[in-house]
Amino acid sequence: MYIIHKKDQPKVEVFEGVTRYTLACGKDVLMARFEYKEGATVPPHKHSYEQVTTILDGEQKIIIEGEEDTEEFIAKTGDTYVVPASFSHEQITLRDSVTIDTWSLAP
Repeated sequence: MYIIHKKDQPKVEVFEGVTRYTLACGKDVLMARFEYKEGATVPPHKHSYEQVTTILDGEQKIIIEGEEDTEEFIAKTGDTYVVPASFSHEQITLRDSVTIDTWSLAP
């Protein structure tokens, strides 16, 4: 299937106040839209693939634990950040937010 209509995009609440809409999942790439309520958190986690996130609207505190140090920053509307594969990261929603997240699933 080459087109996924909005009505066919799976929706799931992954954490309290965090809803994921799977926009598309190909062989090597996954793209999702997330909606976050102010105060919602995504606890520290990591995965074996790279993640790229763009903040469409809102503001979030992002914490990424690197190989040698930890980076904390505030991501706002229009900002994009990259989480390397296997790096622990977490999000704290400072105001209602919408993001587009993409993961490279290829080994």
